[in-house]
Amino acid sequence: MARGFGFRTHAAFLERARSGRAEAATVDGTAFAQYLARHDFNVAGSTLYRAAAQAALIGVAERFPTLTAAGFGMGQWRSDETPQERRARFAQDRADLVSEYAAAPFLASLAFVSRVERTKTIRPATNSYWLKHVAEDYECTYPDGEPLGPVYVPNGLLIAAAIHAGFDVKPHRDDYGREKLNAGFNMAKTSLYDLDCEIRPDGARAQDRRWEEERRAAKRSGYTYL
Repeated sequence: MARGFGFRTHAAFLERARSGRAEAATVDGTAFAQYLARHDFNVAGSTLYRAAAQAALIGVAERFPTLTAAGFGMGQWRSDETPQERRARFAQDRADLVSEYAAAPFLASLAFVSRVERTKTIRPATNSYWLKHVAEDYECTYPDGEPLGPVYVPNGLLIAAAIHAGFDVKPHRDDYGREKLNAGFNMAKTSLYDLDCEIRPDGARAQDRRWEEERRAAKRSGYTYL
């Protein structure tokens, strides 16, 4: 792990970890895997990336105590659910947010949001539920080329990735002011639409864009386009 985080020795890694100084680090799965290979251990770099992702998720969860794998809060009230069952469901969704199974969708979402253009303010048109569908269709890899996505992405994991990437986040709220599962971000709508069309070429937005381009081309040519 020390090599994977850019340290020459285990002792230097421990010294920094015990210092209590919060610093950003770049994870190098290739250095991690190569060091182990020299000692006859065949381990993929994705092992370190997933471990780092889980640590990052724990950090996000600590900052946002109402965020779960499903999104913010407890979601829609269910008439057939007791308060005890509701609390148990929330606790399970919180545990799912930081589980080992959350690492891959978190990393795939992180790869997706890293391509999104930022805006100064949170845009009403952004919606985590829409974006999580785009992210889970994104064909991406780990930095060393190992396949990562497409992978199923829960709503809360997309939100967590956006938070970790430094985007501002605002949970949607119902008429009573309670948090809803989805959230908005300071992301440019044009950037998101471009990515949606690229990643989902057969999706509704991509088809609408092609229809509009064909309509404009026909208009320039003097044809009537119905």
